[in-house]
Amino acid sequence: MEMIKIDEEIQGLLKSTNQLAKDTFANEDNMKDFLTTLSKLYNVSYNNVLLLRKQRDELNLIASKEKFKTKGINIKAGEKPLKIIKKVNGELEFKLDEVYDISQTDKSIKQNKAQSKEYIENILKGMCERRGIETKADESTRDKLEKIIIDIKNNTRQNDSSKNKNIEEYNKQVQIEVTGAVFAVTKNLKLNTRNYNFDDICNWAKDKKDKTLKESLKYMQKFTNYFVSDFKSQEKINANENKKEDEEEFE
Repeated sequence: MEMIKIDEEIQGLLKSTNQLAKDTFANEDNMKDFLTTLSKLYNVSYNNVLLLRKQRDELNLIASKEKFKTKGINIKAGEKPLKIIKKVNGELEFKLDEVYDISQTDKSIKQNKAQSKEYIENILKGMCERRGIETKADESTRDKLEKIIIDIKNNTRQNDSSKNKNIEEYNKQVQIEVTGAVFAVTKNLKLNTRNYNFDDICNWAKDKKDKTLKESLKYMQKFTNYFVSDFKSQEKINANENKKEDEEEFE
């Protein structure tokens, strides 16, 4: 089996993410800040989200200088690149890559308009129907989000409880990951997050090893990424169905 190649600088950065993960779970504000960033950088690996947050407070959308240039966007003078780690060569080698946040460019940051509650509920309804998830008429938006995230978890999380010595602890960890992802997607949809409490998450993390903490952050990122991708897919499905209905009216 071929060994993964990692140079000293990358090893140092990867090692630093152990402490960054601990810091994330240290208190409610740190966890909320991480998940808020994740809600915008949902398709970025959790390790790179940790590294990016250490380098810059304001993060919205990252890309390479070359990628921005193809869109006619230029990096502001004096802005320093942000370092991330990328896998190359069939994922058997790591390399450092340089990116910038859109706040470092001459492009003004446009805040996406919040969708209406009716629109979001309609999209969530379609997502639940496609996934075979039962919902109730009086169910809250948060309940629907959690059901969808749990379904995503069931399709992506290593769920062989027999491999875990403490099934109760395993289930608690999974619930922590689901809660984090639900908060992140709630922020992504620009819904109210005032009633979210992270005391349980921070208390759970106090005696956990680095590996466990990083694993949980990894799955929070995965669940969030899959949810946002599925939400966008459902938007396309609904748009096509509405277009078809409009066309049928004129036949």
